Amino acid sequence: MSVIPFRPGFRLVLLASLILLAAVSDATAQRSRPDASISKLKCFNERTPSFPAASQGNKGSRDDWCRIDLEFETKTAPNERWIDEIEVKWMVLAEVPGEKRAILMTLSTFYTDVEDGKHNACAYLKPKFFKRHLNSSRPVLNRLSLYAEILAGGQTIARQEVKSSGRVPDNWFRSQGGLANELLPKRLTPFAPFDYDYYEHEKVTP
Repeated sequence: MSVIPFRPGFRLVLLASLILLAAVSDATAQRSRPDASISKLKCFNERTPSFPAASQGNKGSRDDWCRIDLEFETKTAPNERWIDEIEVKWMVLAEVPGEKRAILMTLSTFYTDVEDGKHNACAYLKPKFFKRHLNSSRPVLNRLSLYAEILAGGQTIARQEVKSSGRVPDNWFRSQGGLANELLPKRLTPFAPFDYDYYEHEKVTP
C-alpha cells in the first residue's frame, strides 16, 4: 500500500479545516426550528374580475370562484428572522348533495424569503368544479371542509382544519389522491395581479 507523507504544516492546516467544517455543520444542525400559528382559514365567494381592455369586453360571464384565505404568523430565533422557504399544503373536501360521498382536492404552494411576522396566502377553487360536481352555479361554501398545513424544512410547524359538518370523518385530510387541477394557486387565476403585496409571493415551480 502506497503512503503519501504529509508535511507538518499541511497537517496543521488540514486539521484546522476539519475543525472549522465540523463547527459549521454543528451550527447548521443547531439552527432552531421556526414556530408558526394559523389565525384564519376561511373561504369566500369572489367574482371573476372585469378587465375593460379585454378584446371581448364584458361579453363573457363573470363566474364566482371560491377563494380560500390562510392567515398565519411565523417566528424564528432572534438572530435569524427569516425562513428560506415554506410549503403550504391545501386540502378541500366537498360534500356532494344528495349522495353519501365527497370529493377531495389537494394543492401545494411554496413561498420563499418569509420574514418573521404575519402573512397571508390563498388558493382558489374553479367555478366549473361547482357546476360539474355539485350542480351549482355558485360556490357552495357550507359544503366545503378545509385543511392547511405549513411546513419548513419538510417539518410541519402549523396546521388547521375546518369541518363543514359533523358528517365529515375525522382525519379526512390523511386521505390520498384527489382531483387535480381544480384547486389552483393564485398566480394561475385571473386574480394573480390583485392584492399583490398583501399575499405572500408564490415560488414558481415547474
